[in-house]
Amino acid sequence: MKMAAEAGVPEADQEGVVAYVAEQLAGLHEGNVIRYRLKPSDLDGVTLP
Repeated sequence: MKMAAEAGVPEADQEGVVAYVAEQLAGLHEGNVIRYRLKPSDLDGVTLP
């Protein structure tokens, strides 16, 4: 939620955005890691609710 607020996501949309991001993180696989151009360091400290 803190990151969503810092990114300027409107307060009314923050919960939905955070839920979407958590869903996407939970479903990571090689294909979407490549699509999103993620590096292991991008995921440091990430915890799912």
